[in-house]
Amino acid sequence: MKTARIGGKQLFCLMAVMQSGMNVLLTINPAIMIAKQDAWLSMIVAGTGGVFMAFVHSKLSRLFPGMTLVEYAVQIAGKWAGNVIVGLYMMFWYVVLGMILRQYTEFILSTILPKTPMVVPLVSLFLVAIYVTALGIEVLARCAEVFGPFILGGIFLPLLLTIHDVKVNNLFPIYVDSGFTTIVLGSLPTMTFLGDCAMLMMLYAFVGDAKRGTKFALWGVGTSAFLTFAATLMVIAVLSQAQGAGITYPYFNLIRNTSYFDFVQNLDSLVIAIWIVSVFIKVSLYFFVCVYGTAQWVKVRKWKRMIWISAPIVFVISLIPRDFVESSVIFPQKIAIPYILPYHMFGIPLVLWAIAKLRHLGKPSDGKN
Repeated sequence: MKTARIGGKQLFCLMAVMQSGMNVLLTINPAIMIAKQDAWLSMIVAGTGGVFMAFVHSKLSRLFPGMTLVEYAVQIAGKWAGNVIVGLYMMFWYVVLGMILRQYTEFILSTILPKTPMVVPLVSLFLVAIYVTALGIEVLARCAEVFGPFILGGIFLPLLLTIHDVKVNNLFPIYVDSGFTTIVLGSLPTMTFLGDCAMLMMLYAFVGDAKRGTKFALWGVGTSAFLTFAATLMVIAVLSQAQGAGITYPYFNLIRNTSYFDFVQNLDSLVIAIWIVSVFIKVSLYFFVCVYGTAQWVKVRKWKRMIWISAPIVFVISLIPRDFVESSVIFPQKIAIPYILPYHMFGIPLVLWAIAKLRHLGKPSDGKN
């Protein structure tokens, strides 16, 4: 499988597409609830943190060309500690994948299929993701490359149509009502979603030109951060922070009510289609990382066999939350932000990178130290 290769542009599309859809739909509301009209400043902080995380994950992986986190964690931390680290990441990826599936299902049920049994949209998306995963990372990368321009453009262009509804006074006062601490707290939900780039530590083994891959990875995360920033700014400027904080999906409602000279209307259907494709890419990428990483960890040579074990585990995890609140509110607040963000996304990669550099382990893919 290591013979499979993805290009830098494909890596950009994978990062940008899989993050953008869920970011603009799920993280704007909690940011506005915390930072109010300064939530757009929170998005700048979140974007900076997300790009920094992608930089660390990329630089660490470049020290070990052709190797995944499962392989080089043992070289850096030793057999026992390395396997514990890998186990923690596998648990993190499985749990987050289950929550993503559930969040997708809750959105579909609340918007377009309210009377449909929950298992129908959940299983439908998951089966397609399983199929693409079985075909390999190259097929998934091509899917992201093909759909990427449509998804990214489909998120940004509707925002341009709302410019004529902007009320600049909704953005004031700036900073004085919130302060630095509140703005940082408002950035954490979005920063946690941008931290999905931790899977770069698995994907870099498949990047053909690892030296240029760093640039494309940073641009991918940065593009997602910019779209979330732009969407947050427009939500506040058009709807106001009070209304944005009271709506579960403020971006969706913003676009739903957009009308351009009574000619361009009903863009909410476009948003739903874009979001479904974005989540499909994200679920497929997470599932590939789970399956391939688990196979490496337990020494299964034919990694696709792990699909039969990983799929039921993810499905069961997705059924654990009882409702939208547990999957999209309690999980981020109680688990993702206090534990996954500081340890899995920031702390452990930084420590591994520092140890590798201090012990002169690995060899950069570009031949430079």
